[in-house]
Amino acid sequence: MKFPAGTDGGTISNPQDEGFIQDMMAFCGAIEITTGSGHGFILTDKGRLIAAYFRCGDEEFNGKGALSHMTLDSGDSDSPQTFSLHSYNPEEFSQALKISQDEHLLISDTAPVAPNARESPVAGGPQLLDTTKLRKIMSQPGVLAVSAFFEGFPVQSLGDADFEHVAASAEDFARAGSKIAQEMAIGRLDQLILETPQNKLIIAPCGDLHLCIYTRADAQLGLIRVVLKSIQQEIGGE
Repeated sequence: MKFPAGTDGGTISNPQDEGFIQDMMAFCGAIEITTGSGHGFILTDKGRLIAAYFRCGDEEFNGKGALSHMTLDSGDSDSPQTFSLHSYNPEEFSQALKISQDEHLLISDTAPVAPNARESPVAGGPQLLDTTKLRKIMSQPGVLAVSAFFEGFPVQSLGDADFEHVAASAEDFARAGSKIAQEMAIGRLDQLILETPQNKLIIAPCGDLHLCIYTRADAQLGLIRVVLKSIQQEIGGE
């Protein structure tokens, strides 16, 4: 499998840097990824993850499975991790998209449209939250960190928590909760709460994103949930 070479966009050795996500919102091309456990790539268009592939030893993973394996060692500071950027023009992106479709690498079941088919590249990228909304959650007593994630990757985070490592699992958890709610005919999922003796975690859909709120064990969730619900309603009304 060989993607177009594209134009060299440089190498990033610290993808956790908050500026990296902002740069990706304007990037169209392939991101070649090397971690301590393997090697792969992500095809992305202005913040939307289109396709992914990852090889770990003799195992190969496509689509969402590839994304999950890319994040397994992202929280390990001793594990090398580099992102090499290959910028694509519309023709190169179309070639990469065709390869991704043929090799079953697409992350979504709905095939995206190539950039040269219309005025702007692939539509439907995540609508990021106003940072003041995240800060409003962070200001609640007991909240340690909050993150908004999209397609298994954190795109906005505040506080101190290893969201890089758990974002894919958290999104799977949220989708499983939505499926249970649908099958039980109890309405649309608003929030999921995971409690341990040490901490609490709230996961909730919010527009194009999912929110993950990490708190102390003694945090009173009532007010936090009210604030989260108000943000969900604001986003739904925009």
